[in-house]
Amino acid sequence: MALTATIYNFDIELADSDRGVYETLALRVARHPSESEEYLVTRVLAFALEFSDGIAFSRGLSEPDEPAISVRDLTG
Repeated sequence: MALTATIYNFDIELADSDRGVYETLALRVARHPSESEEYLVTRVLAFALEFSDGIAFSRGLSEPDEPAISVRDLTG
């Protein structure tokens, strides 16, 4: 039987006074069976620390050449 991804829910109250970013984030993050919990939490922390318009998680382990998170603007 194939293993499937596990979905984790994160509710984050983001308050970064240095950047003036105040957001409520409700994230649903998939964890691949071969991904460690530490790596999952690291991805979520990086997402929160770098939060800005256009931020998104990559496809994960299926695209190993892409970063775990990236910010894209209107030009791509």
